[in-house]
Amino acid sequence: MLNRAKTAVTEWHSWIRAHGESVASPSIITIDPVEIIHVSYNPAAAGKPEPLFWSEVYPVSVKDINRTLRLMEYARNDLLELCSGLRRDALRWKPKTEPRSIANSLRHIAVVEWWYLTRLNIELPREFPRDLFQLLRYTRELAERSLGRLSKQERSEIVQPKSDLSPVCNLWTARKVLRRFVDHERLHTNYIRKLIRLYQSNEVAFSR
Repeated sequence: MLNRAKTAVTEWHSWIRAHGESVASPSIITIDPVEIIHVSYNPAAAGKPEPLFWSEVYPVSVKDINRTLRLMEYARNDLLELCSGLRRDALRWKPKTEPRSIANSLRHIAVVEWWYLTRLNIELPREFPRDLFQLLRYTRELAERSLGRLSKQERSEIVQPKSDLSPVCNLWTARKVLRRFVDHERLHTNYIRKLIRLYQSNEVAFSR
């Protein structure tokens, strides 16, 4: 985990620079655990309950929100650049070894953004566009509008969501939500990139 964290720090700096921000990767990276949570599941696995870290209890500022919105834009641009030109059969294709198709991943990314907002007990419409790319735009607009309207109290409180309760961890904060908005999309963009490689390899093999 510690070695993977070092790699993640380097990759994060490279990603930020690729989107035009002037940051330099540290020449030496030292990782020290500051909090250990004992759970009976992998909290990083898709669909698993999200633990609340102490670092996520601190209030967020308007500056934090604007920063996150900019990172969300970077992540969304990466996703759309990857997927916008794909044929319908590529979007729907799913190898037997993987849990999701690209289309299913895109829908998941969009709906989860809506779901993250409900973790802060923000009331939102429950009807969605059927078209995948319209859905992505729709929930992103909800996210941008809702995050921009958070009050000072909402930016600092610990929330127990009223719906979709988790038996393991049912505590959320604005800072936790901001983290997930960026991390979740980047995680699934990497998964989609993997699926595209598999699809292209499958097409080559089939044409032979």
